[in-house]
Amino acid sequence: MSDDEANLYLFKRAKHQQQRQPGAEGPPLSPTLVPALPEPLPPVSSSMATGEELGFFDRAKKTIGNKNTMNEFLKLCNLFSQDLIDKAQLVHRTRSFIGGNPELFRWFQTWIGYEDQDNVIIENRARIPTGRVMLSNCRGLGPSYRLLPKRVSLFSLLSQ
Repeated sequence: MSDDEANLYLFKRAKHQQQRQPGAEGPPLSPTLVPALPEPLPPVSSSMATGEELGFFDRAKKTIGNKNTMNEFLKLCNLFSQDLIDKAQLVHRTRSFIGGNPELFRWFQTWIGYEDQDNVIIENRARIPTGRVMLSNCRGLGPSYRLLPKRVSLFSLLSQ
């Protein structure tokens, strides 16, 4: 719609409203007093992908080679961008897509800020017994009953 058509439309609309309200006081409305529609804001430049990032996705597309598999890889990246999976899960699952290209995979890990945690030592030590029965470790007998170990007596349970 051109500016002339818009002004004509607003003028007719204002004239029509004056006819419906015969008791309205004051000067007639001018179509130039109607505020213009706001212009949309341009996208923030920080959300724009760099050439290096676009190059990564081009190389990933060539490495993957299959359109459906590439779409699955992009879905995985989308899950990460929505904070539905963490960096460790993303890297673990991405390995099956681009793990065949070590250089590309290393660039991806650096890009998302993933630090390899192979140096973390996990010690497997038994928990110190508390004297209480862990019902989750007992065999279930129906939805609400558990079979207690033979070493536990009914009197020891009542005294707790």
